[in-house]
Order: sequence, then structure tokens, then C-alpha cells
Amino acid sequence: MATPDHDRHIRRCGRAAVPPESGVRSGSMTRRFSPLLIAMTVLSCAGLGAQEPVDREMVERITAEGSQRSRVAELFNHFTNVIGGRLTASPAHREAVEYARGRLEDWGLDNVHLEAWEFGRGWTLERFSVEMLEPRYMPMIGYPLGWSPSTNGRLVARPVFLGDATPETLAERAGTLGGAIVLTRPIQSEFVREDRPAPRADYRPSSPPQRSAEAEAARAERARLRAARNELTAMLRRERVGVMLEPNIGEHGTLFVTGRDQGDAAVPSVVLSAEHYNLVARLLEQGIPVTLAIEVRARFTDDDLNTHNIIAEITGIDPEVGDEVVMVGAHLDSWHSATGATDNADGASVAMEALRILEALDVRPRRTIRLALWSGEEQGLLGSRAYVRRHLEGDANRTARDRFSVYFNLDNGKVPIYGFYLEGNEAMRPIMDAYLRPFEDMTPIYNTQQGIGATDHLSFLRAGVPGYQAIHDYTDYDVRTHHTNMDTFDRIDRENLEHAAVVMASILYHAAMRDEKMPRDPTWRPGR
Repeated sequence: MATPDHDRHIRRCGRAAVPPESGVRSGSMTRRFSPLLIAMTVLSCAGLGAQEPVDREMVERITAEGSQRSRVAELFNHFTNVIGGRLTASPAHREAVEYARGRLEDWGLDNVHLEAWEFGRGWTLERFSVEMLEPRYMPMIGYPLGWSPSTNGRLVARPVFLGDATPETLAERAGTLGGAIVLTRPIQSEFVREDRPAPRADYRPSSPPQRSAEAEAARAERARLRAARNELTAMLRRERVGVMLEPNIGEHGTLFVTGRDQGDAAVPSVVLSAEHYNLVARLLEQGIPVTLAIEVRARFTDDDLNTHNIIAEITGIDPEVGDEVVMVGAHLDSWHSATGATDNADGASVAMEALRILEALDVRPRRTIRLALWSGEEQGLLGSRAYVRRHLEGDANRTARDRFSVYFNLDNGKVPIYGFYLEGNEAMRPIMDAYLRPFEDMTPIYNTQQGIGATDHLSFLRAGVPGYQAIHDYTDYDVRTHHTNMDTFDRIDRENLEHAAVVMASILYHAAMRDEKMPRDPTWRPGR
């Protein structure tokens, strides 16, 4: 996960620690996760001098509970294998919400409840097939976009290639495309072939952040292409085409599949593997007749346009700070083409298990420890934004903001937890370094001043309260699992789930027990 630059920045009890890329197998930690090893690490670091206090006995108790009586694999299995993809507001997502609520109530957590917010229609795919019938038979790899309407039964037709269409050629085709299967993009030649780089432990934010001329040019080109695609889509909707096909940016059978509800004007929309899309396009380019057969059967659910966040907590007992909040969250929704394992059943399961561990130990924290499982994250952080609007934003919530200590988010990447993106808040580093130090003999640990986008901690930062996303493992994440048909149970190692839950439980406990709230950074700004 880490880059070679980390070697001189990561430390373990005064000695250089092993960066993630040096000793951790993809999907598994190199050393057996055990209470004894954690206890030895805690004792070996006890003489480091003045630093954020860590309760050694509690770390050992948390580790024993989380390794010997863990329920996290059970949760993860149920969310992925039993329920599967959990598209926001779908019946499967509702099932996952009720399952999670039931487990939290069974464990005896306080104030377990659902918070509704308006989202819109749910959607479920009931049947799908895509085949090439001519010039030879071949089943093809594809998947409908989320909220795609159904086809009118099984559509058999000769496809039309409009991937290189200009406004003039589109005008010439007007009135001729009703019911057609249309290839809407050029032949796909660029692919996702690299995962995101690991964050840098030595990062320092620039002030202000600058975009290069090259980045601005690329941004302008993306905007131009987006406008052209939108123009084509609008025309095809007016024509009421039978199916819109687009190529995928993944390779080797990996499909990146998202989507959105486009209302009554929408037409059936399918993403094909780039290899198969390009095959059809090249046959058409050579004048070879092609016949495709496509069927999409989907069901919309609009009996309840609300969806729900799940909230649970362990109530703080200190009369001075008991109403202050230390919070952990993860989104429970996923995309629909797989089982939402790395995005984000692992994060949701770990967050739940962290609170179960603390409740099982009969922990009575000074501050309230709160859990949230968000919905609508994949559609734009909608669930966490709804929560923040209700509980933290505006003059009416000024006291709640003042009494809020910190939010930790579990999302991007896959477990274990290596550290946290600290968003430029230098005061957080020694605190989080101390909280992670007991676990460094199990996996490399480091925190970074870098920020990260596109996940739910941003909702909290924008409300003016601290929010931090965990640093996870990105091996094969962006290339293979993130929003794809390959995001399955097999991508996550059970031991890493257990380790992450123990780490998160310990962090929550210590944040809830410290003398002061977590330090805030008044200079934080989006994009830093």
C-alpha cells in the first residue's frame, strides 16, 4: 500500500517500521492476529515518554474480545453472500437495514433507531441477457445501469454505431432510430489499469491548492466530452431507442457499473465489456452484419420514497462530557452488479463490530460513542448529508456542533486499517499515532496529513466538525473491485476484518475517554 517514501517516515517505538508494501500480502496480514502479540506490543511501547495516554489493559481486553468472540465475519457474510448488492432504497437495501438494526438491538446498544430521509424510487434487476446472434453466436458480458427501465421483452435487432456521430450526422438520423440498439461511444481504448497511490506520510498541504495547466486542460476536455454525450443521450431519448450500449473502462471481464434514476424519459441502458463492445463496433466498421439480442427486466419500487440511516450508540456517563459525541460511520448501500464487499460491507461490518466489542466489555465511556450506517452514499453522500443537516448544521445545531468531538469513516479501499487521512490537522497526528501504536506489530501503521474526497467524512468537515477517513488497502481496489461486478466476498480476508474492528474499537474507546475533545483545525477547506 505504501510507497518507498514511507520508509523514513513510519516509526515503531523509535525503530523504522515496515511500510505496507514491504511485508503485507495482498488480502492478508503477515503476522497472526493475537491478544498476546498486541499485549507484548503495548508493553514494549510503554516507556516512550510524554504522549497521548493509551489504556494498555483495555487494549488487551478489546483484542481478546475481538479475536476470540468476533461476529464481524458473520455480519460480512450476511451483507454480501446472503443479501448481496444493496442499491439504495431497493428491497435488498431495506433488508440489510433491518438486519443491521436487529443485530444492534440484540447486542443491547442504546438508542437504536432509523432516521428517514427522502431519496426516491428503488430499483431491482430481475432478469438480464445480452447475446450476439450474428455473424456467430456468442454470449456477451454486460450489465444494466442502475435504474435502467426494462426493454419491451427480448429485443432482437441490428445495432447502430453512433460512437463517432457529429451533430450533423445525428440530425440526419433523426426519426430513424426508434426501437434501435445503439452503440453510443467510440471504440474503447483507455482503461483503468492502476490503483490509486498510497497516501504519503510526509505530506504537507499546499496553500492554496493549485491546479496545473495540464490538469485544467484535461478538465476542460472532460467537460466537452460530457456535453457531447449529453447531447447524444437527449437525442436518443427523443427517438425512443430500444437500448443504449456503452463500453466499459475495465478489462478482463471487470465491469464498472453505476447509474441513476433518469425519470420517465429514460431508455434501457447497458454497459458492455470493452472487449465485446469493441468487437461489435469493429464488425460494423467492416460492414459485417451483426444481430444482437438484449433483454432487461427491472422493477421500480415507489411505495416509500424514503430511505434510512441506522443510528446506535453507547451512552456517555460523565456528567461533564457525556453528551459529547465520538462517532464512527460507514455506508451500507452499494452498487448492484456484485455483492458490495469492499465497497462497503467490510466498513459497515467493522463499524458494527467495533461497537459490539465495547458493549460486550460493558464499557461505560465518558463521552457517547455513536454509530451510523449511511444510505445513499453512492449517489453523492446523501445519507450523511441528511444527517448533518438535521443534527449539526445551522444556528439551531450550534450546541450540537460544539459538543461533537470527532467522526471516523470506514470506506475507500479494503480492510485492514493502516491509519487515517488527517486533512491537514497537525494536532491530530500525535493522538492517532499513539492510538495505533499498540497494533503496529500486526500491520504497518501511519497517518497522513493528506485529505481524501468522495466519502462521508466530508459531510462532517463541511459542517465544521472533525471527520477523518481510514487509510485502507488499495490493492486491486480501483482496478478490480470499486463499483464493479467483481466486488465480492472473496476479496476480503477474515483476519483483516477482525483486526480492523479491534483497531476501531480501541480508537473509539480512547477518543471517548480523553480529557478533551479532539482538536479542530479552523483552517480546513475543501480540496486541501
